[in-house]
Amino acid sequence: MKKTVTLLLVLLMVLPLFAGGRTEQKAESQKIIIFQSKVEITDELENAAKDFTAETGIQVEIWETTGDDYRSQLRLKLAGDEVPALFSVSKGSEADMFKAYLADIGSGKVQQYVADSMALEIDGKRVGVPYSVEGFGLVTNDALVKESDLATQDAFFAAIKNLSAQGINPLGLSQESYFLIGHILNTPFAIMDDPEAFRASYVKGGVRLADQKEFQAFATLMELVRQYSLNPMEINYDRSSGDFATGKTAMIHQGNWVSGMFTDYAPKFSMSLCALPLLGNQKIAVSVPYYWVVNSQVSASQQAAAMRFLDWLYTSEKGMDYIVSKFGFVPATSNISTASLDPLSADVAQAAGAGKTLPWTFNDWPMNIIDTDFAPITQRFFTTPSMTGLEFVNLLDTAYQSRL
Repeated sequence: MKKTVTLLLVLLMVLPLFAGGRTEQKAESQKIIIFQSKVEITDELENAAKDFTAETGIQVEIWETTGDDYRSQLRLKLAGDEVPALFSVSKGSEADMFKAYLADIGSGKVQQYVADSMALEIDGKRVGVPYSVEGFGLVTNDALVKESDLATQDAFFAAIKNLSAQGINPLGLSQESYFLIGHILNTPFAIMDDPEAFRASYVKGGVRLADQKEFQAFATLMELVRQYSLNPMEINYDRSSGDFATGKTAMIHQGNWVSGMFTDYAPKFSMSLCALPLLGNQKIAVSVPYYWVVNSQVSASQQAAAMRFLDWLYTSEKGMDYIVSKFGFVPATSNISTASLDPLSADVAQAAGAGKTLPWTFNDWPMNIIDTDFAPITQRFFTTPSMTGLEFVNLLDTAYQSRL
């Protein structure tokens, strides 16, 4: 009897150890999937994930696609058998569209460093962590483009013609939807005296874009790009970035995120991120592009692991170094220093600090209109020399109104 009791006691003591071992092994083998679209940080994000795994034992698998395909792919991924625990959305209509998948992550450690103005909130709950602050405008080769070339609209238009006469591609766009039309079309909307008031009146109807001086200036610019620059329909993002880095193109309409594309080229000139000077505008468009969000439909343990990754990325020394030094992000959280930013990101930070910024109005445009409507119309414009700039604007106008 004593032997039996002794054996039972031993088993009771040993079994929890095995159970504990199984629990620990399960934690170590836990995996989260991240779905992201910023191809500029592909390698760096993979390395960050490996460092996170080394510290926590949580495995990280990264899925990615290009920005133009991201939204449609995200819908498919979320409906699949294996789904991402972390993905991204932009503020506004897109966040509202995916509302059912956005977990409340207000208790995350990083949230104490996110200002109210930078937060993504739905129904009073914080559901996102801002990627970064980004800005876009004209990325210029300082050896080819002087400040005086961008001081006024007339000087800018003259510079386009003069650079072309020298055998230099003056202003490069590329075939991807946002780089072709989405970003550059933001400017005429954003330089209105009151962009919000204009949008409110525009969506009510009766207002024509072609009647506005801002869109008339935009129409002229697009005619100049078609006449004097390389056809963007024949140029992708990689080539556009490479042509700029090697001095073949004087300006590209891009954002600070493009800095990572220049690494392999080691440009021998200084560069700046400047305003697109339509009607003399001297502000660049600055905002939070995307928010990391945690999928509320995955298990509680996966949600916790995803939040742990975000806290590690935005609050640990190693993670914060990735944000600034490796990703080249302008941090949107108050705890990360901006001392080591690349030149384009430094320009964004300076503009944001000085208040010389334009809003990202396209966040309030009808969902997917850039990909499904504006991009095809712009493709027609660049392949139809007889189409005037104002006819182009009217087609964009009609497409927008049809989606209201």
